[in-house]
Amino acid sequence: MSDQHMIWLALSTFLVLLMQAGFTCYEAGMVRRKNSVNVAIKNVADLGTTIVFFMLIGNGLMFGASWFGLLGHGASVMVTGNASELLVALFQAMFCGTAITIVSGAVSERTSFGGYLLLAICMSVLVYPVSGHWAWGQGGWLAELGFLDFAGSTVVHAVGGAIALAAVLHIGPRLGRFDGTRPSGTIDGDNLALSALGAFLLMFGWFGFNSGAAKDFEHQVPLILVNTGVGAAVGIVAVLAWAMLWRRKPKATEILTGMLGGLVSITAGCSVVQPLGAMAIGAMGALVAVWGLGVLERVGIDDPVGAIPVHLFAGVLGTVMLPLFATPEHIPPVLGGRLAWVAVQMLGAVVIPVFAFVVAWVFMAVTSVWIAYRVSPEDERIGLNVAEHGAGTAMLDLLNQLSQQGAMGDFSTPVEVDEETDAAHVAWFYNQVRERFVRESERSRKLLDEAAYLALHDPLTGLKNRRAFMLSASDYMADLNRYSGDAALIMLDLDHFKAINDTHGHDVGDEVLIEVARRLHHVVRETDAVARLGGEEFAVIVSHATVTEGMVAARRILAAINREPFATATGPLPVTASLGLTAMARHAAFDDALKAADDALYEAKRTGRNRMALAVGDRPDIAGTVASEDRDRTGALSSQARPA
Repeated sequence: MSDQHMIWLALSTFLVLLMQAGFTCYEAGMVRRKNSVNVAIKNVADLGTTIVFFMLIGNGLMFGASWFGLLGHGASVMVTGNASELLVALFQAMFCGTAITIVSGAVSERTSFGGYLLLAICMSVLVYPVSGHWAWGQGGWLAELGFLDFAGSTVVHAVGGAIALAAVLHIGPRLGRFDGTRPSGTIDGDNLALSALGAFLLMFGWFGFNSGAAKDFEHQVPLILVNTGVGAAVGIVAVLAWAMLWRRKPKATEILTGMLGGLVSITAGCSVVQPLGAMAIGAMGALVAVWGLGVLERVGIDDPVGAIPVHLFAGVLGTVMLPLFATPEHIPPVLGGRLAWVAVQMLGAVVIPVFAFVVAWVFMAVTSVWIAYRVSPEDERIGLNVAEHGAGTAMLDLLNQLSQQGAMGDFSTPVEVDEETDAAHVAWFYNQVRERFVRESERSRKLLDEAAYLALHDPLTGLKNRRAFMLSASDYMADLNRYSGDAALIMLDLDHFKAINDTHGHDVGDEVLIEVARRLHHVVRETDAVARLGGEEFAVIVSHATVTEGMVAARRILAAINREPFATATGPLPVTASLGLTAMARHAAFDDALKAADDALYEAKRTGRNRMALAVGDRPDIAGTVASEDRDRTGALSSQARPA
């Protein structure tokens, strides 16, 4: 190898290495942000893995002495290789890394890191060296037939696409891609601008990829560079024309796919066709790649970056189309014509991808017993940045806080993130919404609490209302029926309350009712139930009390009301009340006790007011008075009552 050739091969090696950066940007932009770190690290890791295993094992299998045209054998180039052999081995290691990186994009967002690296080792040792020996090795059976793939449309790109297809079919689509959980079924990438940058880096590196193996620098390299450039350019133009003709809205992903499809398809014949032929092949490769995107969509194959149609479909097409556009002097003498050459090209373009597909499929099927190639659904939802590499982000921290608040149902505290990150803007808006939500929730809670309170309490006195009293009565009756014991029911009605309202006004009447409630609270126990049933009528359930003890409680109530005049806005006002008392019998209806107490109350009023009556059996009897007989108050409601 001449010095000039070695220098150019070294420069081409660096350019092919630059393609790894292009693939990293292209794939990272096509996936969601939660998986971008994983995609980048896979590209770094597979490059290191490829170089090590290919240089140690793969290069000997690819370029060693041929064994029946199927496989090379011999000592590792790392042991016996000279300078030029080592440089060629490194250049081919970069090619092998390119083939493996193709798989990285196709299986992104759901493949385990360890499983992917194991597949990369398989490609470096079993697939790429064998298929490369068939086409490029000394004595390889396809090379002997006249098969030509100058820079690897099939050997590199179709092999990578075929293994990607096997891997994608093995691990299945991403969650939400074809399961109907998304209205459109599409999963958009995070940064197409980054993908566009990656496409430019790929095109730049592709000049070294296609021309690095040229042996005649003066005559081959310029033609290869031109064909590579026009292949990419016509791929862009062809897709733009197609998109504008059919949809009038060219999609960014399709334009990038067309560019790469043109590059892949011209790679096989870049040294044997003229620029017009390169344009024809590049245009067809671009359109086939874009067409392939739709095919995968229809059959339910999930390829986030379009690696399979770009590298497999366009690679096969470029290999088969090569004889039709090659200049006559490049037709292999062993074939004698273009048709025979087309047949050989078709054979190689089919056999090599099928071999790669079968080996990858069998390898994954066997090794999946020990290693999981797909991450768990939970890890896939979290994102492989965190699940596989523990790479947190401000946005992830924010989402974790939101998830925790949602799970606990506690939105009382604001979320906090680094103010210098993009997540800070989201957090600020969320905190604004959260504060409004908390205020409205507190307001709603207070309204609900108030409504619940009013549903069971008298709004004026704060005592239980009739509904709450009846519920309490049911509980008391249940306790009486379940356990042995006694209870008494007292009905209370203020005497001449209508006259108070008519003479002094309803405001004074309300003051009287409030004071009655306050005095009742002072003389009953916590275990007793006190309620305002309506108007000037009150009721008390005296728990754990016999009739005698109920009478004592009734006398305390009468004494509390008669103890001193009520202080009102119009001055001191004497108030009296009449009471009806009855025992609450076990296994009896509370309504019966209520009626008996009401009858006793009526009897107390009928016989003079300001007293209590006890319902004994079916007949209410006067049980005594605490205050003097209530005299006629007509015109004298403001005077003091004479004490008993």
